[in-house]
Amino acid sequence: MATPSAPTGAAISPRPQAPSANEPGDRPACTVLQRLAAFVHDVHYEALPPEVVHYAKRLILDTLGCAFGAMESDVAAALRRFADDIGGAPQATLIGSGLKTSVALATLVNGGLLRYLDSNDYYFGRDPAHPSGNLAPALAMAERQGRDGKTLIAALVGAYEVHLRLADHAGEPSLWRRGWHHGTNAQFSSAALAARLAGLDPDRTAHAMAIAGSHQNTLAQLQSGAISMIKATAEAWVAKAGVEAALLAGHGMTGPLGLLEGPNGWVETVAGQTAGEFDAAALTAPFDGRYRLLETSVKPYPVVATASAPVRAAIDLHRQGLPAPDAIERIVVRLPGFALRTPSAHPDRRYPTGIESAQHSFYFCAAIALRDGACGEAQFQAQVLTDPALRDLLGKVVLQADPELDTRWPQAAGGGIELHLRDGTTLQRMCPYPPGHPRLALSDEELSHKFLAYAEPVLGHKRAYALRDAVLRLDNYKDIRDFTPLLARD
Repeated sequence: MATPSAPTGAAISPRPQAPSANEPGDRPACTVLQRLAAFVHDVHYEALPPEVVHYAKRLILDTLGCAFGAMESDVAAALRRFADDIGGAPQATLIGSGLKTSVALATLVNGGLLRYLDSNDYYFGRDPAHPSGNLAPALAMAERQGRDGKTLIAALVGAYEVHLRLADHAGEPSLWRRGWHHGTNAQFSSAALAARLAGLDPDRTAHAMAIAGSHQNTLAQLQSGAISMIKATAEAWVAKAGVEAALLAGHGMTGPLGLLEGPNGWVETVAGQTAGEFDAAALTAPFDGRYRLLETSVKPYPVVATASAPVRAAIDLHRQGLPAPDAIERIVVRLPGFALRTPSAHPDRRYPTGIESAQHSFYFCAAIALRDGACGEAQFQAQVLTDPALRDLLGKVVLQADPELDTRWPQAAGGGIELHLRDGTTLQRMCPYPPGHPRLALSDEELSHKFLAYAEPVLGHKRAYALRDAVLRLDNYKDIRDFTPLLARD
């Protein structure tokens, strides 16, 4: 890992001898990737509605907070040692330390940090998505190139849209059901974002996406069973490859531009769709007033997204006053049908042995929130997992699909809790929309509180508040390199 000196930020220029994007004979004149690349380049800050710009800055603030919250984790330590071991040109800042490494390694380290707590934003389409994974390559490449805040915001909005359109339109019935982790979609969004920020034109951007998409398809086993540390890099590893693909494309490397729709391509092989099932027009259409970034949800709790509503219901029941634990016969957790087909509902998650598995256990999340009336970092400590009283409560949890919740899926991952008492009484609380959903959005004050709770222990009071205010003024920065020093203690 190199010293904290400023990077040169030299622009990438394609080599003159690079093959033309319109060579005849080996692919269609305009492929889906080419149209997607053109779409990303057509997103301009000046054309974005004010509410989109404001929401983008909210998501940046939230995501940075999640990264600071992971600073002392074993995952963070391993990633920093890895970056130090490999080394790299001092191009981009590592969150929390202020040290610099290569743009690709900064993407990996920072991306792992922002994902580790599982407290970053999410979206549901055919597949789930954590689109904030795109922030790591955005910050790293914008710093390397000395881009301004407006360009970063526009590129991030475009990356969110590509990522979330893929979540909506790719996969039959979904990537997840076919055994692929949803982080796979970030290979295209991160490459497009990195290429744009690197100064590549739409043609070179399409090649970057093709290069990334040729290699970065992640197995869903990453998040199954006893969750390992590497799960934190579900998007980060893919985003690192997206950055590398953009750099390669900038130096003249080409990729298979028919990668999505071509024979043996991504749509057929990974997504499992026929040409008729794959809606390329929906994937590449210009904005029509809908911005999927505005449809992402912010997590108030560090749990799997589909547990947010049951957790809120459990906390509400706790606050109403709970009977003694031995008076509870059964705890029914009501969920959309999709949720019961995910690893978080698997019987091996009833008694999780690791923190990551506990965060992805409907059994644990509901039981701990019901018992404590809270669901934060304190509830996900090693000693809590082995609490005998909690294990007794876990044994009473029953998961049940709720057809009413299915009517709102995937627009909302609702949920609820029913307490069946031994005297025949039933206590119930339903949350059709989870807290943090756009319909129940966290206020700016609540979001600030979440950010500061994570950032202050790392940065100190003064620097944490300064960073918060700087994020909300991000579009005023003429050079992101004037912003990134705030990512570490003064």
